[in-house]
Amino acid sequence: MDNAAENVNLTDLDKFQLFYTEAIMQDSSFPQINKIKPIFEKLSLDEFIEMVQRIFDEGEYELTQQFLYFLILFRDMTHIQDYINSEKFSINMLERFIIFTFGYCSIHDHSTERVIDEILFFLNNERLLDLALNSAYLNHDKLILFLILSKFDAAMLNRYFSKIKNTSEFIESFVKLPDEFLKSIISRNYHLFQYLMIMMSEVDSTKDTSADFIMRYNDDIKLFSRLSDILKQYREKSNLNKEKSLPFEQRDMNRLSFLVNMIRELPDPVKAVEYFNVEKVFIDDMEKDVVLAVVTDPLLNNIFRNYSLECFCK
Repeated sequence: MDNAAENVNLTDLDKFQLFYTEAIMQDSSFPQINKIKPIFEKLSLDEFIEMVQRIFDEGEYELTQQFLYFLILFRDMTHIQDYINSEKFSINMLERFIIFTFGYCSIHDHSTERVIDEILFFLNNERLLDLALNSAYLNHDKLILFLILSKFDAAMLNRYFSKIKNTSEFIESFVKLPDEFLKSIISRNYHLFQYLMIMMSEVDSTKDTSADFIMRYNDDIKLFSRLSDILKQYREKSNLNKEKSLPFEQRDMNRLSFLVNMIRELPDPVKAVEYFNVEKVFIDDMEKDVVLAVVTDPLLNNIFRNYSLECFCK
């Protein structure tokens, strides 16, 4: 594209044709990001949806792959996040984007958990629920399905499970997941795990399955049951909103002392910190990093031991 064309106002051009020209028709097999990025920065919602539809309708493999790649690349643009979460971005479009994302990340050795947590972090609960209930392919992939469910709070889980008709089949799918993945699900969302345990107890056909499951994961069940109790007590006594604006040194050290001393008594402190991080008990990463360091580094063993737990708990 010559200099004159580069200076044309983007609003006066067909965005699809502009993208096609830069992404496919240039000599380089690697389109220049500094030419593609302004296209995405200037897109309105309707232009975005029209571009997606035209690209999918074209059926050109290279064009589609390039576009989906740039969606991943520019996922931090807040308006692109809003567009992908929009109802105008159909479930079929969303599913194609997510399937590409998982494929792309698998090639680059990114874990399934990382895709959900770090790449597709901006998908809101309504979009995730729609995927879990109505997608043509993703809700049949049990690894992805349970990772999606692990993002839900109790209210969203209630909405999802109220739509599930074959509870027994769902439980069977869960207990057949790989061991490490099951442990990950337990640690990522104990509410989901509790929900599944209740479902197991209510479905007669899975009595043997649930008994075997409880035996295999007894230690994890005990650990996260204890963590759940600690979390309840912590939330009853904490006011994170009040402390959020304070620098670290001015925050309630009795609150952090409570966490540290409770975690010290647990068999797996690292897993406990990960659980509490998911449950948003830390104001910021500094709090999480400090607590993790104190409970894992023997040189820091005496830190927080002189703070009064009674002062926090009373």
